[in-house]
Amino acid sequence: MVALRTGEPVRNVVMGVRRPDDTCVWIRINAIPLRGEDGALEQVYASFEDITQRVSLEQELKRQASTDFLTGAATRRGLMARLATEFRRTRRLAASSCAVLALDLDHFKHINDTFGHAAGDIVLRHLAGRAQACIRDTDLLARTGGEEFAVLLPDTPVAAAAQLAERLRQDVERAEIAFEGHVLRITVSIGLAVIEPGDAGIAAVLSRAAQALYRAKDGGRNRVMA
Repeated sequence: MVALRTGEPVRNVVMGVRRPDDTCVWIRINAIPLRGEDGALEQVYASFEDITQRVSLEQELKRQASTDFLTGAATRRGLMARLATEFRRTRRLAASSCAVLALDLDHFKHINDTFGHAAGDIVLRHLAGRAQACIRDTDLLARTGGEEFAVLLPDTPVAAAAQLAERLRQDVERAEIAFEGHVLRITVSIGLAVIEPGDAGIAAVLSRAAQALYRAKDGGRNRVMA
């Protein structure tokens, strides 16, 4: 239709078409206008190529690049991209707020040294699961390091973020994790920061969250600090 309307060729347009069974087929379309001897547009020759397999592979590679394979949380790269988006949004909407939680498992090295890395993996997956259960669909959980995680909380003022962080801390502390006849108990330290009007970029809020996490660690661990 674009080729008919403009008289210009249209190339490499990718379109998703929904099947009756609710699956999606991806096609690539090229359309070339054909003119008569007088130069008038007479018809359009269109070709359609099924590229579903290629698009599915690209989407899967993108998902793998943005998802931590062990815990299912987002990667640090995914966190930074989403945080940059929220940073721009808070700049655009004065009433908007966004909080960041920096999480660190306490004494994680002791778990690995005592019970092995298999136990450590189970503990990491457990923490990710508990965190995911505490947050909303619009929030983002990311694994930013070995035993380090972050939670991005859009549209969340500092008081609400602190309540969520404390609820998560208590939930993790109460949990019992079974591993090869042992019961593992873990705790988590959490640092809290919010995007502030004077922040030059996302590095500023991440730095404050990290500093708050260090204070939680230095203060005895298993606590939330802002």
